[in-house]
Amino acid sequence: ITEAKVWDDISGEELDMSLVRAARMEEMDEFEKHGVYVKAPMEQCIQRTGKKPTGVRWVDVNKGDNVHPGYRSRLVAKEIKIDKRLDLFAATPPLGAKKLLFSWAVTEDIGYRKGNIHMGMKIEFIDVRRAYLHADAQREGYVHLPEEDSEEGMCGMLMKAMYGTRDAAQNWEI
Repeated sequence: ITEAKVWDDISGEELDMSLVRAARMEEMDEFEKHGVYVKAPMEQCIQRTGKKPTGVRWVDVNKGDNVHPGYRSRLVAKEIKIDKRLDLFAATPPLGAKKLLFSWAVTEDIGYRKGNIHMGMKIEFIDVRRAYLHADAQREGYVHLPEEDSEEGMCGMLMKAMYGTRDAAQNWEI
């Protein structure tokens, strides 16, 4: 990693480079574990797609504080050009739907029977760690390799969904 200053993408505060480096290496380990991309020649990308690979950038945040830091780094694709062939999609249910389910769960004769509250409706919410890295890519896509894994003349052919690609949320739902 280039020894430049790094700033928190949310707060704008300067981050400790050694902790950023560790968080980025953890992310790269996850990319390798999940097989997010395979290295491919840059010419293959240009030949098959007619354009250069999509750029990437690091999103670095401290989810803790200065006393108890909790650094997180995510490598995201910068696929921001509008492509009418791809719909933007988010698999997150609306807040109103969650509120309705909670209300039903605590409503007598809907979520539970009178006198038997412990045998009523149960609601589970799960948070999958690095969810998109579990979803297979549904289209051929290429990204620039990050500095931590760069190789001259090579790019990454996506095998899994990657944060920042326009169809990542939709791939996760499939």
